Amino acid sequence: MIELLSARSTAAPTLAEISRELGITRSTGHAILQTLVNHRWVARDPLTGRFTIGPDFPTATSRSASTPRPLRDAVRALSLDIQVPVCISEIQAGAIVVIDAAAPGSTPPPLPAGIRLPFAAPFGREFVAWDTPETSERWLSAPGPVSDAFVDRVTHVLSEIRHRGYGVERLSGPLIRVFDALIALDDGKAPDAVSTRLAGAVADLTLVDVLPDEFADTDGTIPVATVSAPIRDLDGNVVMSVSAQPYRELNHAEIADLGKQMTAFGDNATGLIAHKSATT
Repeated sequence: MIELLSARSTAAPTLAEISRELGITRSTGHAILQTLVNHRWVARDPLTGRFTIGPDFPTATSRSASTPRPLRDAVRALSLDIQVPVCISEIQAGAIVVIDAAAPGSTPPPLPAGIRLPFAAPFGREFVAWDTPETSERWLSAPGPVSDAFVDRVTHVLSEIRHRGYGVERLSGPLIRVFDALIALDDGKAPDAVSTRLAGAVADLTLVDVLPDEFADTDGTIPVATVSAPIRDLDGNVVMSVSAQPYRELNHAEIADLGKQMTAFGDNATGLIAHKSATT
């Protein structure tokens, strides 16, 4: 929903148009929009009933004051180089928080600074893949009871992420709807049980990540929302992640190329994290 409103350069959409384009019911669309309006992330024109991005929505220039300038500059350079929006995220109080984002053009990135998601399976895989079994278990159990199929899938995915160095978030209608609902529920505090359970619903509605043999089951491309790699501190701990945001169909080679770019950036960003530590 936020992406739809951000991308509109002509007439702002109505509730009916938004609901139809996103494939959701009017009642669901109304509930989400009302919450976004209450947070001033979305504005409604009382005369036309059309919706636009609101005055308090985090912009591409919104960022954490703790993000070091060299890292911000590097994110912008990377986005321009690959011509894809890029963001940096970290874990804060049980949430994955986008602390900085950049896009190569005038359109805001799909995931701007300020966006928060629950740190619960399946979100945040690039943080968990290299962590302890205890952390992985807490992360897996955060959404509540999950099926054996979910556990098996995520276990295989985490192993694949460790092998190739990056995670892939598939782009789908269910993902966008869950994502919009999570934004609507976010109150700036630690995610509650409703939010974490909703995050886990993604695994019931779509495939988590991409495994090597799955391109054989498609026409050669897969819709991709993000390609994410870890950023480590000098001790080797994953403290942030860097994500490309293509939000389009990609073939295997394109995904692998973005993954290579993200892992290289993550490796090089360790020095920028050290710069942050030295100045705090």
